Amino acid sequence: MNGRRALALAPLQIAQALVGLGAIAAFTRLMSPEVFGRYALALSASMLAHALLFTWAEAAAFRFFSAARAEKRLSDHFATLIALAVALGAIVLVATAALLTFVGVREDIAALSAFAAGAAVFRFLTRITRESERAAFDVGRYAALETAYLAVGFAAGVALLMRFDLGAAAPFAGLLLAGAVIALIDAPRLIARARGGAPSLHRATTYASYGAPLALALALDLGVQTIARFILAHQAGVAELGAYAAAFGLARPLDIIFIGAGAAFGPLMMNAYDHEGPKAAQAVAAKAFAIFAAFAIPAAVGLALVSQPLATLLVGEGLSANAAAAMPWLALGGVFAGFNLYYFSEAFQLTHRTGQRAMLMLVPGAVQLTLTLILAQSLGAIGAAMAGAAGAAIGTLVLALAGRRLIALPAPMGALLRIAAATALMAVCVIAAPRATGFGALALPIAAGAIGYVLGALIFNVLGVRERATIIFRHRFPNFGERARAS
Repeated sequence: MNGRRALALAPLQIAQALVGLGAIAAFTRLMSPEVFGRYALALSASMLAHALLFTWAEAAAFRFFSAARAEKRLSDHFATLIALAVALGAIVLVATAALLTFVGVREDIAALSAFAAGAAVFRFLTRITRESERAAFDVGRYAALETAYLAVGFAAGVALLMRFDLGAAAPFAGLLLAGAVIALIDAPRLIARARGGAPSLHRATTYASYGAPLALALALDLGVQTIARFILAHQAGVAELGAYAAAFGLARPLDIIFIGAGAAFGPLMMNAYDHEGPKAAQAVAAKAFAIFAAFAIPAAVGLALVSQPLATLLVGEGLSANAAAAMPWLALGGVFAGFNLYYFSEAFQLTHRTGQRAMLMLVPGAVQLTLTLILAQSLGAIGAAMAGAAGAAIGTLVLALAGRRLIALPAPMGALLRIAAATALMAVCVIAAPRATGFGALALPIAAGAIGYVLGALIFNVLGVRERATIIFRHRFPNFGERARAS
């Protein structure tokens, strides 16, 4: 990942972190534990529905962009995507309206469903454009508009929650507003790129044959998470689910690391595989793995070590204690899940074996649900988090072993050992940090850990940082050696 691409993605990653943590801080205070638990269930269900209905077309927008450009058929590509967006969006909105009209539901559930459906449709429109930009290496526009979507959605959700009595529906109303704004910005560009093209049923079928198994794989994973949350709510109560969801949100920085690095490396890996072959893709993958590990592993350990002050500071009082106890397990599971989705799954996407990947995910899903049934009743949110970590670890093992038969994505042990050593030094610094109260209880160990990891990275040469630092130092102070010898 070159410096320009990293800088272009930096605002998005910062926005994702701030919005994720801000949502936990705001929503757990503005909603009761029970309402926040219902919001968490609705969010899981809406993400599952989005994966089933829309993700296959979003994946195709990314995967087939390069081929359409090479064939000089980009206008047909975008015309087909627009036709799919209009058709699928209309189906979802009409079906939701029909269900709410003819099936008797409570007023709050009806509002929640309507806002969630509208938000999903507009999000689908924006995701088609974002994935196209990612495939075209237009990282700057991708990051800017995705950042705008997150910021507007969060701000509108909080404002609506405070101003109106919308309860769990308010965040979805905010996302609906944000999606409509970004769709208006995207529409002229998307229509212009489709001008002169014609929608193609054959092209749409090709997109579906590629994307549907991928969407099914993602839906299976999200389905497992959704069912696990329903099990937790049934076994231990909606408030316990709220604590689990709060801890899950606090572990969100791990997702952001994987999403950001994946957005940069995914197109590079695909381009290398399509134009230069498996060995070129493996070379890119080795760099991606090191980047993932160098940032995600210390972040997970750091989250586990500061879980108590972090939850106390950001989570509402009724949920903070259980959220803090669940967070170390969710951090561990987040590392495995990130490697599953953004690294080891690439073997199946590059080789168009997405259906196989979907079937393989049944194994870790079964493990997680079984353990959730066993552990949630007695351990609540902590038990559900332990089950999630176990399922994600099994998923990594299954995907890594099966994926090697398609394309052997490397897992460089030398890089892992250096990262582990630097992370161990970081952990020592966090544990040894002075004790404080209030914001200092979180800021001091984070600062100590950051210093410790930077020192560890230099000592153990993580990502070749020592050589890079030496080059920069010599460039900045070219006469330093001569001055030292003269003195």
